[in-house]
Formats: sequence, C-alpha cells, structure tokens
Amino acid sequence: MNTETQEIINHSFEYAKELLEDTGEFYPFGAYLDRRGQIHPLEFETDKRNMPTNGQVIEGLTKYCREEMKNGKMRGFGITYSAGVQLHEGEDAIETVAIDITLASGEIAPVYYLPYNITGTGTTEFGEIFAVKREDLNADKS
Repeated sequence: MNTETQEIINHSFEYAKELLEDTGEFYPFGAYLDRRGQIHPLEFETDKRNMPTNGQVIEGLTKYCREEMKNGKMRGFGITYSAGVQLHEGEDAIETVAIDITLASGEIAPVYYLPYNITGTGTTEFGEIFAVKREDLNADKS
C-alpha cells in the first residue's frame, strides 16, 4: 500500500469512527490529497428542504473529485460510505464503513472496509479492516 492510500484511509476511517461513536450513524463523505500531499476533508453541501440520497451524494462527490483530479488539483481521493457486505454465502451481510479510493497515478486501489456493530447499549464496536481487490476495467482482456 502506498503512502497516499494510507493517508486517505487513516483520515477517512478516523472521521467515520467519530461520527459513528457520536451519533450512531454517518453519511457519505470524501477526503482528498492536494498536490502537496496534504489531506483535506470533503463533504457534500445539502439543502435541508431537498435532501439528496446517499447515492446522489456519492455520485456528486465522485464527479467533483474526478474533475479536480483531471485538472491537476488532487493526487488522489477517497469516497467513504456505509455498505453491507456479505462475507460468506448464506450469511447475513455485515455493516461496514467502505472507502473507495482513486489515485491520479492510475494505480487500481482495492475497496477498503471497516466492519462495525452498534450494540444494544449504543456502543460502537469495530472489527478488523479488510480490502477487496478490484479488476482493472480498462485492462486488455485478449
């Protein structure tokens, strides 16, 4: 794992943990590395009278970050959201914090997951981080 990926993961998981511990929930958000390698949070501006869906927030953040990266203003970004993940066939999905990372270098980063559970007493318990490799959709398949 490279330093850029680690910076995005550290920031994103820490912020998601704070939100879960403070409120019991979290909303999609982003984090990006500027050209100097500094990490910055990124949240979607919302209108309380017209709240977007989580999917719309993820799409909006991704579109914004891709454009900024294309214009050379970002070295990489991560979009963090809640995701249910089924680890084994026939078992229920577990709740996770997911981070989808895109790097300007073109390196294909896996999706990183942090399992969590909110107990009956309201305490948030976290599991071990794991990653799921993804295929390069642009790779030559001949």
